[in-house]
Amino acid sequence: MSDIPSDEKVHGYAIRQSIVFENDRGFALAENPNAPQPFVTWQFTENEGGRRDYYWGHYTQNADSATKDFEARAAEYQKDYGVAEKAARPEPEVYKYYSTQRTVDIGMFPKTENGPAEIVNFDQRESVENGRFQAWGYLLYHAPLTETQIYDYELRAAPDNPDQFRLLTEQLEQQAQVVGKWEQAKHIPDVRRLTWWYSDFGMFVKNEFVTDEELTGRYEKVMESKARAEQKRAEKMPIAEQRVFMDEKDNYLKNMELSTEQNYDMIDGIPNNIALPVPPSVPVPEEKPLDRVEEPPRRKRSREAIAT
Repeated sequence: MSDIPSDEKVHGYAIRQSIVFENDRGFALAENPNAPQPFVTWQFTENEGGRRDYYWGHYTQNADSATKDFEARAAEYQKDYGVAEKAARPEPEVYKYYSTQRTVDIGMFPKTENGPAEIVNFDQRESVENGRFQAWGYLLYHAPLTETQIYDYELRAAPDNPDQFRLLTEQLEQQAQVVGKWEQAKHIPDVRRLTWWYSDFGMFVKNEFVTDEELTGRYEKVMESKARAEQKRAEKMPIAEQRVFMDEKDNYLKNMELSTEQNYDMIDGIPNNIALPVPPSVPVPEEKPLDRVEEPPRRKRSREAIAT
């Protein structure tokens, strides 16, 4: 039996306790201090996505009465149906989507099996996510929306959603150094920078409100720009120097070629080239034996002819 209060609210009542059985039926105890009868016990049905439909509420003004009713209903149901308590399910993930164009109203958001679990409207359009953009409100779901749903309803996913792009620690540090040096060399204004110099660590780090996806996007553009510059430099070199150039440490052109080359036997400074196929040999026609022709009789000399 779950004694841990939940963030879930039903008609203004916050769930305080709940129990669910193996047949996906269960009971819940909830409280709303502002209601005339602040305590209620419900029966509910839980679907595959973990969403619950509540019904058959018993309302009361007394907390002890509500607790006893909750325990009695659960025990009676378990005895009548012979079902065991279901193992505690993990807390569902929460996905937040901001409504950037309008307040959230009927027909203005996608309805799914996983939500919205909660809808919040602001009094006015406000800056959210530390000033990154503005929104009229937000919705919470227990599963991610599709790209089509986000586009159709003009929503914007929160950068902290569980399905957002994440870098490994090593990747994050490496990309931050490349982007930070590039931003410093290009004198990018502070308001547009994705990194800042952390003197205690002696390295560049990602700004707090920059997503991993944004950092990776700029990193890829920096690397592409460097690769093009190295390509032009290599094209102006004699062939012999190009070979030496390809063996230099931290050669962006070589890194690009290693990531795109289809044939690793052709690491030669020309990205994505493949060995030319061997042309098929031209078949030699079979020699047929010549027809045997009977030789004509040898002509006799005139004296030999007279003697015979």
